[in-house]
Amino acid sequence: MKACPTVAASAAIVLLAALAPATALEAADVKPDLSGKDPRWIEDKVVHCWAGNPHPQDGEQIYWSGACENGLISGEGTLTWLQNGQITGRDIGTFKGGMLTGHGRITAVDGTSYEGEFPGTGVLTLPDGRKVPARSVREPSGWTIEEPVPGVDTK
Repeated sequence: MKACPTVAASAAIVLLAALAPATALEAADVKPDLSGKDPRWIEDKVVHCWAGNPHPQDGEQIYWSGACENGLISGEGTLTWLQNGQITGRDIGTFKGGMLTGHGRITAVDGTSYEGEFPGTGVLTLPDGRKVPARSVREPSGWTIEEPVPGVDTK
């Protein structure tokens, strides 16, 4: 999860780039660089387990409560995101290869959340409580949450 999510409307798309990194990809597609040189991977310095980070920011850290397999977060668990020591969000669900996969929930500190499938469709809840159908869209090391495009997304 990233700091205060922002909602940017463009045509029929609501992009929440700042909504928790929502780390999700198919593990087979991920070839992580765990040397610390690739900012798209971030390490929990306590358990020494890595997670995908699609929107790297200075001062970011993570805490992982769950299993670690081959140095990557794995299985059921909670990934907590912090910026300069302040919690900015949480990803809860099943992780594989350092990424959220299947059913999960990402929540930002302002109350914005997405619950649904990674990849797939779900519900985006905005800070004012409005619920919007949404989909998770894959990025190189995580997810972006978008509003479905009428005429394109039929699920």
